[in-house]
Parts: sequence; structure tokens; C-alpha cells
Amino acid sequence: MDSARQAPERVASTALILMLAAVTAIGPFSMHALAPALPFLSTDFEVPAALAQLMLSLSLVAMAVFNLVWGPLSDRYGRKPMLLTGLALGAVGSAVAALAPEIWTAVLGRLMQAAGAAAGMVLARAVAQDMFGPSKAAGVIGQITAVMVAAPMLAPTIAGFVIDGGGWRAVFWMSAGLCILLLVWSRASLVETAPKGTTAAGIGDLLRGFVIVGQRRVFWRYAGFSAFSLAGFYYFVAVAPYVMREAFDQGPKAYGFYFMLLSGTYMFTNFIAGRVSARFGGERVMNFGALLTLAGPLIVAGLLLSDVHHPLVLFLPGMIQSFGAGLATPQSMAGAVGSAPDRAGAASGLLGFSQFLVASITTQIAGFLPHEQAMVVPLGMGACLLLSVSMLFLLKPSR
Repeated sequence: MDSARQAPERVASTALILMLAAVTAIGPFSMHALAPALPFLSTDFEVPAALAQLMLSLSLVAMAVFNLVWGPLSDRYGRKPMLLTGLALGAVGSAVAALAPEIWTAVLGRLMQAAGAAAGMVLARAVAQDMFGPSKAAGVIGQITAVMVAAPMLAPTIAGFVIDGGGWRAVFWMSAGLCILLLVWSRASLVETAPKGTTAAGIGDLLRGFVIVGQRRVFWRYAGFSAFSLAGFYYFVAVAPYVMREAFDQGPKAYGFYFMLLSGTYMFTNFIAGRVSARFGGERVMNFGALLTLAGPLIVAGLLLSDVHHPLVLFLPGMIQSFGAGLATPQSMAGAVGSAPDRAGAASGLLGFSQFLVASITTQIAGFLPHEQAMVVPLGMGACLLLSVSMLFLLKPSR
């Protein structure tokens, strides 16, 4: 009888996780689907490539800022209304970009799209915390994160076929359609999960949410680790394609093939993180994964100093870093949101903002480095990961 009762609950949980993963993925999917369209957009509008690139760079800023907006608004007005609002904004922005007669209208549409899509990334974590609690939220967030990692892998390929069939504007129509589908799905299946009685009136309370969360040392322990750990990954993404070309004489196809090793490892480890944490304890698994990430850049540096010259020098040790990050990051993200259960929306928003902000800084730094030297990869990644591990252990509460 108990097993019969539990079966529908498992199905409901699986459906919820799939929906949360989908609304989380729409942000990175729409961003990476844009990349193949930029050259065609530049040609169509007769503008320099640098100007067209604003659609990508400014959207990162929009996503960072709106990570701060959706969370506290959801604490006040509810997760579901804000998620539906974000998806609607994403659909409208996509349509504006698709119909744009000139570049600045397209940029505006892309900013609206990015701002709306950020809602899914923030609120999915808050809903997971609301519904599953601290003990199970890490596993759910790990599964959601795995889908978020898969989205950038699939988006450029799908967008390539869409552009071939319908031009660059079809990419935005595709994103608009996906936002509408997710809006309908969310409206039909998501129940309100925000804790009752934790909100107050006025914009001042929304701002106080960030102050309350920001004053909690335990939040910055988890958020700092997560931000610098992901910054190390984004640093690799920013610098590795140039190093592959200039240091190893390898093109984008080779980079894409080797990069699948890292993404596949990270996705797999995200999926098993919840089970591993349940068996060995979340804190122990997080600490082990954090220390394991440091082994990746150390091995890369050792191989390069030993004059081993092959692209796998970068990617095979990188799989070790991805494995460790896949174990530690879901737990740290759940810990950051769980550090303020009364302000889960604000905590999720502040977490996302810190991640995007730190990642934008490291990726910009990567652009100024000498890419003909492969050693810039382990040095930069090592610095980011050392900072991440330092946050985790230096801010550990004393007993």
C-alpha cells in the first residue's frame, strides 16, 4: 500500500524536476543559440561585428542584474507569478528581436529576453529549496544544473539548423516559442511554494532581503565557493579555444569534441551528486569535491612542464576538475539558498548575481592573456579554484 502511494509521488517529483530543469535551461540555451546567428545579424544590419557582439555581452549584464530582481520579488509575490512573468517577458523580448528593423531594437529585445530567462535560473533553485528542503535540495539542484550544462552544448547545433532553414530571425522565434511552451507548462503544473507569512510590504523589504542574506557568513561560504568554482570553468571556456588554435593548431571542431569530455563528466557527476551526498554526507562530499578540483590544473601544469604537447593535456585533467566540481557545486548552491530559508528567493538571486559577476570578470581577464602559451590555462583556473576552496574552508563556522 505504501509503495503504491509513493509511486505517484515519485512521478510528481520527476515531472517537477523536469519542469524546473527546463525553465533553468532556457536562459543558457537562448544565449548560446544566439552565437551562430551573430555574423548573419551583423551582415543583415550592416554593422560591425563588435556592435553585434553587444547582444551577447550586454545580455550577461542583464542576467546578472535580474538575478537580483526575481529572487526577492518571488519572496514577496510568490514563485509562480514571478516565473510566469519572466517567461512572458522572455517571449516578448524574443519577438521584439525577431521583428527588429535595426540593431538597437534587436539589442533591446535581446536584453528583455535575457532578463526574462533569468527568472527560471533563480526561481528553480528557490522552488527546489522550498519543496525538498536542505537535505534533498542539493540532489535536485545537481540534476537541474546538469541540464543547464547540456543546454549550451546543444544550442549552437540546433541554432545552426534553424538558421540554415529560416535565417537568424528564426532563432528568436524559436526562443519565443520555447518561452511560451514553458509558460503554459509552468502555469498548469507548478504550485506556489514560497513560505507563507515571510513577506512584508514595500520595496524596502525587498532590499532588506539582500542585506539579511548578505550578513550571513554561511551564505558567503557557499556562494563564494560556487562563484569562484564556476568562474574557473568559464575562464577555461573563454581561454581554451584560443589556446587550442594558437598553441596546439587545433580548430573549433576539435575544441568542441574535446570539450564534450568535460561537459559529459560534469553532467554525469551532477546527476549522481544527490545519491553520493545522501550516502556519505553533503558536507563531506562537498569538501572532497572541492579539493579534487585543485588536482586538475596541477596535473595540467605538471604535464606542460614535462613538455607533453597534446590537446588532451588540457582536457583529461580537466575531467578531474569537472568531476570534483560536479560533486561540490550542487551542494554549495543548495547550501547558499538553504542558509536563508526565510529569504530563499533573495539568497538564490544574490547567488546568481555573484556567479555572473565573478565569471564576467574572469572571462574578460582571459581575453588579455597570451594565448600562444598553454600554461595560461592551469594558472588561471588554479587561481580561481584556489580562491573557491579558500572560501569554503576559511569561512567554515567554528564549533
